[in-house]
Amino acid sequence: MNLRRQLIVISLLTLSLPWAGCQYIQEMEHAMRQGQVIALEATATAVAKRIGSEEAFQQQLQAPQWQQPAESQLYVHELKSPMFLDGYDDEWRHLAIEPKRFFDESSAARWQLSLGTTSDRFMLFAKVVDAAIFYHNPGLDSLASGDHFRLRVLLDGGVARDYVIRSGAPGEVTAYYRDGRRIRQEPHIRGFWQESSDGFQVELAWPKNLLGDRLGVVFVNSDQMASLPAQQDERRQPKIARQWLGNVGAQDQPPFWVGVSQDLADAVKVFTSNGIRLRVVSANHWLLADVGQLQQPRGEEYETHGFMRWLYRLFLGKNFLPALTNPELSGRLAEAEVLSAQINNRAASGWYQWGVRRVARAAVPIDAGASEDGVVASLVVAEQSSDAMMALTDNAFSRLLFYTLCATLITGVGLLAYASWLSYRIRKLSDAAATAIDENGRISEHFPQSSAADEIGELSRHYAQLLERLGEYTDYLRTLSSKLSHELRTPLAVVRSSLDNLEHENLGDSASIYAKRAQDGSERLSSILNAMSSASRVEASIENTEKELIRLDHLIAQVGAAYNDMLEHCRVEVFIDQRVANVESRVAPDLLVQMLDKLVDNAADFCPKQGLIKIQLLPSESGFLLSVSNDGPLLPEHMKHQLFDSLVSIRESSNEREAMHLGLGLHIVRLIVEFHAGTVQALNRDDLRGVVFEVTLPS
Repeated sequence: MNLRRQLIVISLLTLSLPWAGCQYIQEMEHAMRQGQVIALEATATAVAKRIGSEEAFQQQLQAPQWQQPAESQLYVHELKSPMFLDGYDDEWRHLAIEPKRFFDESSAARWQLSLGTTSDRFMLFAKVVDAAIFYHNPGLDSLASGDHFRLRVLLDGGVARDYVIRSGAPGEVTAYYRDGRRIRQEPHIRGFWQESSDGFQVELAWPKNLLGDRLGVVFVNSDQMASLPAQQDERRQPKIARQWLGNVGAQDQPPFWVGVSQDLADAVKVFTSNGIRLRVVSANHWLLADVGQLQQPRGEEYETHGFMRWLYRLFLGKNFLPALTNPELSGRLAEAEVLSAQINNRAASGWYQWGVRRVARAAVPIDAGASEDGVVASLVVAEQSSDAMMALTDNAFSRLLFYTLCATLITGVGLLAYASWLSYRIRKLSDAAATAIDENGRISEHFPQSSAADEIGELSRHYAQLLERLGEYTDYLRTLSSKLSHELRTPLAVVRSSLDNLEHENLGDSASIYAKRAQDGSERLSSILNAMSSASRVEASIENTEKELIRLDHLIAQVGAAYNDMLEHCRVEVFIDQRVANVESRVAPDLLVQMLDKLVDNAADFCPKQGLIKIQLLPSESGFLLSVSNDGPLLPEHMKHQLFDSLVSIRESSNEREAMHLGLGLHIVRLIVEFHAGTVQALNRDDLRGVVFEVTLPS
């Protein structure tokens, strides 16, 4: 991974800033939620103390109806507007009332009941699903022979009375009851019986003070049994099967009906504020008072964009809260907080999901309302939406997200720009270091130095100093051979003249042998000095050589034929491409011949007996390609770029001729090629059976 990508990855660490901010906002939201719960508990506690401080409320909360099982009791809802009595459900189905359902698994009949009260009367609406409707037949039963309803109440003497609502056909109905042996009509109970697609429905109304504080409602599903055989007595009446479906059995006393207490509601209403709903719950979890309502506060400071809220929840994680129920539909509130507050006799709280909003709920027991068994008789429940808090946290998150993303973007762009500038400087330094030494091994004289005071600038200056010293040392090595040859020629001449004079003296046999050896050594030393000075002579001759316009194909053909006659242990072949035939080039012929001599001589030294040396002249993009290849051993990989340096040789010292070889021939080849503005390289052949030297010359 390059430096730019590394810095880009590092810049992503700045994304931890939004995460840390989100964690902080989450903690802040948690603290605000705790504060909201504490405030709700304080409000509910104030209401509980207010109710518990009055004896009238204490007696009301300890009434027997709040100690009975709630499953058999009926809840009467407050109706905000008057109802039109007609037997249809046009108005009832739009009310916030959850009907109480009655059914029996052994029968297909089922029905549901809704009860309500206005300022002056009670209202009842019953919807029955029954495939077979049996209307009242006075001949079968004087009180009720078909399907009918019973309203069971308790009179002052503790005697139960059933008001029977029957009908012989759809339409208006009234109530009847049995008074001893007589059947009497109750004109204050009025209603309508209407058929529906799957059964029938009944709507009733009666004054508030008519039925007392106990009420049982039963639907009696009547079914005539099969007719008796004709031979039997025709005066015998057919039997009727009846099934009771309701909140009271055939022999049971009616339970208390329950509903909202207006006195409690008025006492609690003074504590309500914007967005807070207060409820008083009985010991058996009936709603005795329900004031206030949950609502979203108005104002621009609370308006939050839905996308930002979704993103906020996505970042912080969504808490899966239970859905907020609507106890006002059924009249019962028996959630976990209510049960916990009743059992532990202390405040309890919880959170619920209400659509896109969250609602806090706190339940506080009323201390003065404890029953004999220790269970709290009643509670105050306070609820409040967290819209204001959510708006504050969402707005804070929006600003935090905006600022941190801007900071991350600016930081990322800055790091990217810095990484690009830094990688450019490093790449520039790398390119300069790669081109400091060319293919011919020459060190560049101008290495770019940075004036920056940082580490990269210091590194470039150190590179320049290193290359400068290396160049000086290389120049010294290049001139070493000429200096040595110049310095050693005078003492060598003295030695050789002394040995020549010694030959004319009378020497013994042993002395003559030593003199002969000294003479041979001086000749070898002279040959070495001549070879060392040949490169200097070539450099000097190159400076005074002029180029001529000649045909390279003729020159290569002539010297190739000469090489074939000279070399006896190997063959020499010359190949000239027709595309370069008759093409003239401006070169120095003597230097090219000398260059070919060195290349062919080098190839002959490594070519085995009966091997092949091949000289080729081919076209190239810049001019001509002159190659000399030979069979033999391959070049070592580490020596390919050093063969053309001075005093470099890979020959093994197997004989005297190779022992005197100093590796100056290929160095002279490079000098001649550079004079012609060309290039030279040594490669192993593709068939890996020999070596090829390629010289590129401009046209």
